[in-house]
Amino acid sequence: MRNVPWILAIALAACAAPALAAPVCEVVAVKGEANAAGQALAVGQQLEVGVEIHTGAGRVRLRFSDGSMLVVGDHSVLRVARFESGPDKPRDASLELDVGLIGQQVAKHPGGSWEVRTPTAVTAVRGTEFMVEVGDDLATAVNVQSGEVKVEAVQSAAGGTRSLHPRSIVTLAHTDDGTSCSPTQGCSTVKTWTPDRVKAAQDRLAF
Repeated sequence: MRNVPWILAIALAACAAPALAAPVCEVVAVKGEANAAGQALAVGQQLEVGVEIHTGAGRVRLRFSDGSMLVVGDHSVLRVARFESGPDKPRDASLELDVGLIGQQVAKHPGGSWEVRTPTAVTAVRGTEFMVEVGDDLATAVNVQSGEVKVEAVQSAAGGTRSLHPRSIVTLAHTDDGTSCSPTQGCSTVKTWTPDRVKAAQDRLAF
């Protein structure tokens, strides 16, 4: 019976341990170089909040638990900063794109939000299809294919950190509407992307 206190201590420690985080998305396709935490991503892999995805000459398609689909294009860095969704609560999704290109088909969901943060802009949608690209100069380009996207410019502080201070808001509400947001000038007025520009972006996201 001397071992009982030790057994009890182990049981209590197990009860006190935090529950494992539930996965929020699944890798459904990979082409070329794509990794997280230094490990190559594989089809069927489950990913949790906080994951940071890096792509080289490759891309990866993710399916989120709410049915939304997202493709991380080549030479991109994306973090899943926050994601909550369920039948009894509004969706709360926040992604951070440091550089590169992503394409998204955001499933319609009652209430809540889906946002993409970059060094120079925040995009907010509920259900739509759109692309976000961040260049090496930190400028952000946004293009909508369906639905509506609100793009809020933020000015980057020294060192590329994100500012909390909004600069301007642009609404993209028609197919091929686009805007570009720079670190110093905010977002441009709405401009229609040319078919060649749309195709070039979509080719980088295609499987």
